[in-house]
Amino acid sequence: MDLMNIQPVVQSIADAIAAVLKIEVEIANHHFIRVAGTGEQRVSVLHKMEGDLVYKSAIRTGQPVIITNPGYAEVCQRCQLFQNCSETGEICTPITYDNRAIGVIGLLAFNEEQRQRLFENTDGILTFLGKMADLLSSKLHLYHLIQQLTSNSEKMEKLMNLVHVGMIVIDEKGKLNEMNLKAEMLLGAENKAVPLHVQNLIRDFAWESGVFSRTITLVTSRGEKSLLLTKQKLSSPASYQTEYLISIQDVKEIRNLAEMAAEDQKKPFDQIIGISTQITEVKKYAFKVSQSDSTVLIQGESGTGKEEFARAIHHASMRKEHAFITVNCGAIPEHLLESELFGYERGAFTGANQKGKPGKFELAHQGTIFLDEIGEMPPLLQVKLLRVLQQKEIERLGSTHTIPVDVRVIAATNKDLQEMVNNGLFREDLYFRLNVIPIVIPPLRSRKEDIIALSDYFISLFNEQFHANVLGFGKNVISVMLNYPWKGNVRELKNFIEYLFNFITNGWITMEAAGELIQRKLEMEKQKIPLTSTSFSLVEMEKDLIKKALQYVHNHQLNVEDASQLLGIGRATLFRKIKKYQIDI
Repeated sequence: MDLMNIQPVVQSIADAIAAVLKIEVEIANHHFIRVAGTGEQRVSVLHKMEGDLVYKSAIRTGQPVIITNPGYAEVCQRCQLFQNCSETGEICTPITYDNRAIGVIGLLAFNEEQRQRLFENTDGILTFLGKMADLLSSKLHLYHLIQQLTSNSEKMEKLMNLVHVGMIVIDEKGKLNEMNLKAEMLLGAENKAVPLHVQNLIRDFAWESGVFSRTITLVTSRGEKSLLLTKQKLSSPASYQTEYLISIQDVKEIRNLAEMAAEDQKKPFDQIIGISTQITEVKKYAFKVSQSDSTVLIQGESGTGKEEFARAIHHASMRKEHAFITVNCGAIPEHLLESELFGYERGAFTGANQKGKPGKFELAHQGTIFLDEIGEMPPLLQVKLLRVLQQKEIERLGSTHTIPVDVRVIAATNKDLQEMVNNGLFREDLYFRLNVIPIVIPPLRSRKEDIIALSDYFISLFNEQFHANVLGFGKNVISVMLNYPWKGNVRELKNFIEYLFNFITNGWITMEAAGELIQRKLEMEKQKIPLTSTSFSLVEMEKDLIKKALQYVHNHQLNVEDASQLLGIGRATLFRKIKKYQIDI
């Protein structure tokens, strides 16, 4: 199987790749004949390449080859252009068919702008090239199938209609003998009746010697369309007549194939529910951000979905196969946060694991770390985090050795970090390091159409969870929800709907059926009645219980952490509440 058999298709795919990536492209077969090329490479198409050792290496190993310094790399030493190469960068990947390399796709940079574009996202480029190589392999497979089909005219028509390429067979007299459904659609034919001027174009193309492909423009009832025609000469032993197999493709469809290869990467953002212009624009922006490794700072009110955006950015990135580690900087006590982030060696402090422990940055190596509530990070750790961002290395507690880490950092906050910088509560240099790419998530009250979309989603979710059959909200309820401020944003909306599902599990949720429940819940949230104003304050009771538990463990020479078991809460929760109530320990 040889790529030369489908040379026009290979050239069209090369053009599509160049149009998408804005980098010069060449495609060679396993005999190192340039099958297709763009830019300066186009003039030498169908000529044998001289001493391309890079492509030989790709075909021999079956692996991509990346040359960041053409003319000086090891593989270039035996090339006649050694130390005198006009390229500024090159990436190539093999094309495989039936488990063997049959050619190579090469991306070539000839100036600094193209070089920067070529290497700014190497993993993404390689993924894209892999999909284009698979596309070429499938086109060659299709060609192989067509060759087999031409020997059996009875099966030919049925199978021709299964392929997504227009195909017609024309004899030496110009008569159209066969035509599949795709060709009818592309040519605007009705009942296999091709307009006369189109027949003449196809006949002239078929009979023109030395020409194997041509692009024509047709004017149809649906407007203009550009079609790529390719031909293959057929022989009929029975009648000794010559026939031509003409394949027809919409040029726009060919380009769309290249662009669709990148669409799969956007799917993680489909999990973020919202139809408003604001949230749609943020999702589009965040997807573009996901394709780089730059640090991201996500800002937004509590409950807007900052962690969901961070997860989507990770899962749409080239790091998606590696870990996504979340750290809530506000939920971990200051004296524990450092060891959580950076780990510790054995014996680093009393109670430390004797084997030592890796920190979150080590666990996130080659992946992403999400630092939530970054505004709560203590000043000492702000300095250490700045070092990680600058040096790409961490140092465990109790160690004198540094550990290199390859981690993308996404931070989030519901505070105004710029104001904190102005007030001396947050380091300015760290703020600028974190705020390389800012993302601001708008509050729910500013995108009211998303209240309806999210409500529908949560109703579906809780119907399954509660084994319920709620159909939706009545108009009056929707009106109340649209006018409510939702200071807790998406989280508050979800909690509100879950609250209603505890009382209503069937039919429509209307003001007649649930007005008192709705009013009670929303008014309580809206007014935020201060429980601390009475002697029965739950806050004061909780604070007093924590103090008593701490006093107990102190009197019995126990650890502070043991108080969490007495209170029936988690260790992190205990320390968060100690910090919240400013209790001395």
